[in-house]
This record gives sequence, C-alpha cells and structure tokens, in this order.
Amino acid sequence: MHSVLARLLAASVLVAICSITATAWLAAQSTSTSIKQELGAALAGDAATYRTLITFAVEHRGWDGVTLPSGNRRLILTTPDRKVIADTGTSLDASQLPAVPSAVINPLELDLAQAQDAPPDRIDARITGPFQLSEREKGSLAEDWRLYTLRCVGPAAVEEMKTTSWGRPIVNVDRTAPQPATEACIAAEQRLSTLTLGESAAFNDLGLRVNDCLRQRGLPAEQITLNGSWQPFASNAECLASARRAQLQPYVAPAALLFVTDAAGKTTQATVVKFDVGRIVLVAAIVLVLTVGVSVVVALRMTRPLRTLTAAAERMQHGEDAQVDVRSRSEIGQLARAFNDMAAHRARTDAQRKAMTSDISHELRNPLGTIRSWLEGARDGVVELDRTTLTALLDEALVLQHLIDDLQDLALADAGELRLHPSPVDLRELFDQLVAAHPALVAEGSGIVNADAVRLRQILTNLVTNALRYTPSDGTVRLWTDGRRITVSDTGSGISAEDLPHVFDRFWRADRSRTRDTGGSGLGLAIVHALVSAHNGTITVGSTVGQGTTFTITLPSQKNPTR
Repeated sequence: MHSVLARLLAASVLVAICSITATAWLAAQSTSTSIKQELGAALAGDAATYRTLITFAVEHRGWDGVTLPSGNRRLILTTPDRKVIADTGTSLDASQLPAVPSAVINPLELDLAQAQDAPPDRIDARITGPFQLSEREKGSLAEDWRLYTLRCVGPAAVEEMKTTSWGRPIVNVDRTAPQPATEACIAAEQRLSTLTLGESAAFNDLGLRVNDCLRQRGLPAEQITLNGSWQPFASNAECLASARRAQLQPYVAPAALLFVTDAAGKTTQATVVKFDVGRIVLVAAIVLVLTVGVSVVVALRMTRPLRTLTAAAERMQHGEDAQVDVRSRSEIGQLARAFNDMAAHRARTDAQRKAMTSDISHELRNPLGTIRSWLEGARDGVVELDRTTLTALLDEALVLQHLIDDLQDLALADAGELRLHPSPVDLRELFDQLVAAHPALVAEGSGIVNADAVRLRQILTNLVTNALRYTPSDGTVRLWTDGRRITVSDTGSGISAEDLPHVFDRFWRADRSRTRDTGGSGLGLAIVHALVSAHNGTITVGSTVGQGTTFTITLPSQKNPTR
C-alpha cells in the first residue's frame, strides 16, 4: 500500500510541477510577445511610413524638407537626442515623448522587422556614396558591355552578369572558350575591368578603413574585391560593415527616431513588465502544497479499501471468513463485491471438495469392504468360492468400475477435454432403442439433432433409469420431443422444493440413507448436466412431491422433424 501511496504522491507532485512550469513559461512567452508586439504596434499597420522615411534618408543628406504622412495617428520624428525634426501635430518636448521609440530611421542599419529584404549587413543597397558614377560614365560602360558581350564573346559565353549598386556592369566570361583578339574587344574588356578615378579612390578609402579595423583586432589585411555585391570573407564581415557605414554616413541623412501617438496626442509607449519572482515562487509553493494535500486525502481514501482487501485475502489464506464490507459503488466497490463473490465461491468449492472426498470414500468403502470380506473368508476357508460368491464379487467390481468411469467423465468435463463427435442423430431411432432396453418406457415424437450419438444416449439412459427407479409399477415414464426439446417425465415420488436446486450436485441423492436400493452413486445427474453443457445445451428440472418429475433438455441447432 505504501508503494501505491508513494506513486500517487509522486505523480501528483510531478503533474503540479509540470503545470506550474508550463503556466509560468506560457505567461512569460505571452508577456514577451505582447511587449514585442506593443513596441512595434504603432508602426506595424503603417510600414509604408518607414519605407518612405528610409527612402528620404537615402536620397538626402539631412532631414530638411521631410514631410510625415497624415492619418489618424500622430507621427513625431526627432534626432537621437530627441529634438523634434517633424511633427504632424503640436510639438512635444523631450519629457513628453515615450521612453522607447516606435522605430529608428537609419538607412545604414535597417530595422529587420520593417525591412525584411534587407541585406546581411543591414545597409540599404541604394546608397552609392563615393562610388556614384556620372551619367556619362554609366553610358560608356553600358556601351562597352554591349560590345563585349554581343560582338566579342557572344551571349552564350557570358556565364554571369552582375551590376553593382552604383550601376557598373561586371561580366564573368567562360575562359575555356576562344577569347577575342580584336583591338576593339580588348579595349572594351580593359575598360570594363578598370575602375574610374572616383571608384578607385572610394575602394582605396574603404580598403584602408577595413584593414585598420582588422589590424585593431589582430587580423591580417585583406583585399576588397569587386564582385557586384558586398559579400566579405567570414573574418572581415563586421569590419567591412563598420567601414562601409563610416564611409557612407556623409551621403545619407543621420539616424532619427520615430514616435507614434494616438490622434489625441497621447503617447503609445510600451509598458515595461517586471516579474515578481518572490510572488511567483510563493504562489507555486501554495499550489504545490494544495496539490500534495489533496493527493494525500485521495490516496488514503483509495488505499484504505485496498488494505482491507489485502487483510481479507490473508484471512482467506488461513481458511477464515474473508468477506469485506462494501460501502461504495465505485471501481473499488466493484472490486470488493467481486472479491466477496470469489471468497463465497471458494468457500462453496472447498465445502464441495470436502463433501466429494467424503462421498467418494463412502462409495468406495462399501464395495471394497464387501470384496475384502469375501476374499478373507475364502483365504481362511470359511467361504467357498462357488459361482454365487464369484458373481457377487463381480457385481461389486462392476460397481467400482462404474464409479471410476463416472468420475473420469466428470474430470474430463471439468478440464474441458471431453471429446464429442457431433453428427445428425435421428431421435426416433434413439427412442426405439431405449424402449427396447426399457419396455415400460413410453416414447413419442421424432426429429433430428446435431449431437454425439453415444453421449446423447448416455444422457437419456441416465434420466430414464432414474425415472423408472423412482416410479411405481403402476406409474408412467414418458420420453418425448417436439422437435426443439427432449423431455423425460415420470409420475413417481417427486423431489422436494428444498432438494430441487441440488439434483445436479455430485453425490447428491434424494435418499439420505445412501443405500443402493433407492439410488446409484449419486453422479448420474451430475454427468448428465456436464454432457449437456458440453453440447452447449441446457437442462432444467421441475418436480412436485407425490406427482412426479420432469427433465427438459434443449440442444442447439435442433431441426424440425424429417418424418
């Protein structure tokens, strides 16, 4: 019982801990998500505003002339030190602004939540800075690209064409193919691979910035390559991004803060949530204590009847009364009732076993005693073993043989090993055989049943023999069938109401004196019941004292009479 109680408590504590942990985790996740949503809620519905301001910052070197879109919300653009740049309403001072801005407008460090297509370094690709080409330079490079790809190597030889953010075409050519040798093609290729003065100065400046950063980090210098995009080596990714921001900063508007308020001018700032760890631990402890307390009460109520059943089982083992008091209709109450039924059945079985042992001893004692006395008398010369004496000894041996056969049939039936050979049996022929063996029998009706012919004759022979034994000479024993049931009835002495439930018990006989003048071994009807059950049939008995007894057999799959 202690094991069951411990397991219940362990399970309850585990469930409580898991519930508390899951609840705390969900609360933290929900709060964190709410905070994140609240921080960007003002701008989430108006991503176009962010893109418009970023575009303005890319195209201008300051915020002069910026205009904020009007709507049902108030927008305020300030410098990092919270000086108002633009306001769609009446200006607010720094003390009235929210603690956290809705967004930071910086084209050199894009907000990934608003600009999901931002490059890895978060620098707006539209910023050209010192790499900007003049319209004349762009036109000349475009003409060289068309000449080289269309007239010199052909479009099929061009593996890949890229264009830098400032408009320079970069051509990668399949070098395994024949290369052009004309002066025009060679000149075009050289112009495409040669930087302009502005590009060269910008690359030199960027290289110095990157290598200065690498040197400060103790890393070797690296060459910045022109590949159409800013994809640095893994070792200089941060240095390249930092150098590009420093180089491009003079060409874009400085970073600005964007605040969003409602139409009434009230700021929509995020609420900072602080978790009271002590209170959370206290609540968790209270929940855990309550869970354990309830579990203890429930466990004790569950284990108390189990302990009672255990004690009853131990009493049963010592042969004492094992009945328990059933006070519930729950599963435990059903278990207790089943236990009481089992204990009662075992008590009846023990009583029947003891009675059966006594009855077998009694049945064996008489014939064995008779045989022994005759043989001892013959040995001592007191009795002569003539034909009459041998006949008496043979009769006693047959009694023993009949008793042993009956006991073997019952043992086979109990073990479920009674062999049956069912086949169609003509009841009329069987009735005629029984009438020939017992002329006083009256047989009527006919039909076909599916049964073991030998066992069915054994059943009817036992019933007819018992009926004739207890019926006076002027009485009637009748065997008949209506095609569905087989009935054996007599007009004999009958069976009392208190004895009727025991007619199929082993070694039971109406005659309490147990003399063979009024009955056999007391196993006949028990064998009849076992054989009928083996056929999956039923047998019932009805009787009235002084009027007679009727046995009715119902076998499955009986058919209507064929003749």
